[in-house]
Amino acid sequence: MRGAIAIGSNSTRMLAAQKRQGKLCGLLRGREETKLFLGLDEAGNILPERIENTAQAVNRLYRQAVSSGAESVALFATSAMRDAKNGNLLDARIRELCGLGVQVISGEEEARLAFAAASGGGSRLVIDIGGGSTEFTVGNQGKVQWAGSAQMGASRLMRMRPIHSVSDAEAAFLIARNTLRPFAEQINALPKADGMTGLGGSCTTAAAMLLGREAHGEEIEGYTVTLHDAWAQLHMLSGMTMEERWQVPGLPRSRAEHMPNGLCILAAAMELCGFDQLTVSIRTNLDGYLLSLPDEQ
Repeated sequence: MRGAIAIGSNSTRMLAAQKRQGKLCGLLRGREETKLFLGLDEAGNILPERIENTAQAVNRLYRQAVSSGAESVALFATSAMRDAKNGNLLDARIRELCGLGVQVISGEEEARLAFAAASGGGSRLVIDIGGGSTEFTVGNQGKVQWAGSAQMGASRLMRMRPIHSVSDAEAAFLIARNTLRPFAEQINALPKADGMTGLGGSCTTAAAMLLGREAHGEEIEGYTVTLHDAWAQLHMLSGMTMEERWQVPGLPRSRAEHMPNGLCILAAAMELCGFDQLTVSIRTNLDGYLLSLPDEQ
């Protein structure tokens, strides 16, 4: 069994699994809310308390992976660490706690890992909406044709335009649309994919809200979210107070503040790329990373 930990912009996640005949089995997932992107100050430095909180979260997830039988654990980081000016301090603290070193991966590599995780066997456009960035990958039969990473994630957009009203949502949507348009133009220049798959908390939470309960795992794998659904959820949440959002079935409190911004990105991506629905996947770049390794004996 092998493990991997990803320090994302909103959460830090762990996956431990065995790879046999090209597939992952015996999966164990772990996740902690670390909100690293929101822990960046105006100068782009990670605040000291967020360094400590994230390092402790990595250490706990590492211990969980090892105790489950993982013989090796990789650690990589995405958008927030790409932005951070003092990421070396977080790396040093993690090394001190558990000996792991952080590999900061590029946005394009992040996109390719998401595609490897969730593309399936056909022609797909895979979108991975994170806290700091959104990755797009187009491919067919498991082979990537184009990959790109936009500096536009749910937390980043929330910092740019918090949503407290319908007019806020309309303004945030326009920001998301303008940022994503150049990526959509490159995607639309390619033969249109047979379908669109969505990864990340904005997509899985949209599915859970449609189910009307907090949902995880296989119960939302393959769930369909339409462009109409995304717009309806955006308009509903944007007119609510935070206390009212906390009462929405399927919406965790930890996502209540930035979920409308994530829906702006989701709706903009679907609209720009010409898809009126997408298939939700619970897979992550961690799945893609472990799938990229050789089979275990």
